[in-house]
Amino acid sequence: MSHARSAQGRLPVRICDMARKHGRWIPHGFTLVELLVVISIIALLISILLPSLSRARDQAKTVKCLAHERGLAQAGFVFTGDHNGRFQLSATEGNSLIGRISADPNEQTFEYDRAKEILAWPVAMAQAAGVGYGHNWDWGIRRNTFVDAFDDRSKMPDDFELAMCPADRVRISTPFYPRGDSLRGTGDPDDPFTGDENTAYWGYLSYGINEDIVGTEARERDNKSWPACWKDGARGESNRPNWEKAGERLRGNMDRVYNPSTCLLIVDAGPNTVDEALGGEYAVDHATGLGYANLITSAQAFGPYLRDSTAQWMQRIPTKRHPGGAINVVFADLHASSVLPSAWWFNETIQQKVPATYAPAVRVSPYRPFEQ
Repeated sequence: MSHARSAQGRLPVRICDMARKHGRWIPHGFTLVELLVVISIIALLISILLPSLSRARDQAKTVKCLAHERGLAQAGFVFTGDHNGRFQLSATEGNSLIGRISADPNEQTFEYDRAKEILAWPVAMAQAAGVGYGHNWDWGIRRNTFVDAFDDRSKMPDDFELAMCPADRVRISTPFYPRGDSLRGTGDPDDPFTGDENTAYWGYLSYGINEDIVGTEARERDNKSWPACWKDGARGESNRPNWEKAGERLRGNMDRVYNPSTCLLIVDAGPNTVDEALGGEYAVDHATGLGYANLITSAQAFGPYLRDSTAQWMQRIPTKRHPGGAINVVFADLHASSVLPSAWWFNETIQQKVPATYAPAVRVSPYRPFEQ
């Protein structure tokens, strides 16, 4: 047998396999069948690994989303520490300026810009997190509907990452409040206030806030405020005889939340897809496209729990954002968790399954659940 020689007298070693036949060296490569077998094995391995990689990617997005939510809540607790235990006021019944004035007549409890326009809660959280927003228009744009806002999304800043979930396909939402007569006419010179009662700020926002905790009442009946939260088995904003037994919204007073470890403060919110949003499922009024998926409330719901609000306001809870219909929640005691539907029911109106029960159970109403 001959040997390959080195640079000092031997021939260089051949890379390919060689076979000797009739005194000659013949290169020996792969046959077509061998190549097809190798390609088939690689394709099989890819088909096995891709679903696992996809699940891992989705899980990573869920974890990052939960971290963003908790970051928002931590900014909220920094805010409450500087504002006598009050979270930023985020809604009033009927969007009315009257509700804000009644909750903060001296304009010293909550945070405002220089024109005395109350800051939307994401803007107040951005300030608490050290992002340099001084006005609502530093974060979003004034528009009447989701469609209008979506068309002008290029004008929205995207530098407040905590407000966005990486799994959110839509990303655009409205804090809902301030809006209408709560807006000031001294808005951004590039976006002056020329809107109507539907006008609000829209920006990059994937999460909702518990209106029962951070909202206030404006409407009155028989010289009494009209309560809107589930309490002692009675729900607000209804014509039921026991409506007066319902509870009032807490005006951001975190100390009044009963058992805060089971009551949500911030939660995944918004439409599942852009098509769903543009098609009107995100809207409360399908004719105008008015939507406010950012607010989670027990008003008009069938009970005090998240499952009840989901059933009443299906367009507000994105049950397709995370695997298995999971919803990320930050509770009023600041701990965060993903909750999963443990039972479903089919809503024939919009032809989709909706969670009927979550595990663990999550309250929206900040009051003690009514026990039969």
